[in-house]
Amino acid sequence: MNPSQASLVGSWKADWTCGVETLDLKPDGTYSYAVDFIGGGRLTDAGAWRIIPQYERLSGAHVILGNALEGCSVFGNRLQSPQRGDRTLETVWEWGRMMLTFNPDIQGFTRVERS
Repeated sequence: MNPSQASLVGSWKADWTCGVETLDLKPDGTYSYAVDFIGGGRLTDAGAWRIIPQYERLSGAHVILGNALEGCSVFGNRLQSPQRGDRTLETVWEWGRMMLTFNPDIQGFTRVERS
């Protein structure tokens, strides 16, 4: 997968053991993010995003959420002290659709279809 920035713009959702994460990638290079935790509570964030084109044959392009607030561990647990850092999502084509993955064992973000 080597999508353009324009093709990634839109709303994305990941539903997993940590909660429901929503990500809105905007055409001006900014994003808004929220996670509604399974046990209650919500975390929101916003910042800038960019895409790094595919550079290896067996991997997709990477979407980088700059200085993002990470509220979930890689194991799907809510972090008591969220950390900031660049968050990398890989573009993959699975089940006939593009996805943004953050953990190979979890489905990742899928595009939210507008009705």
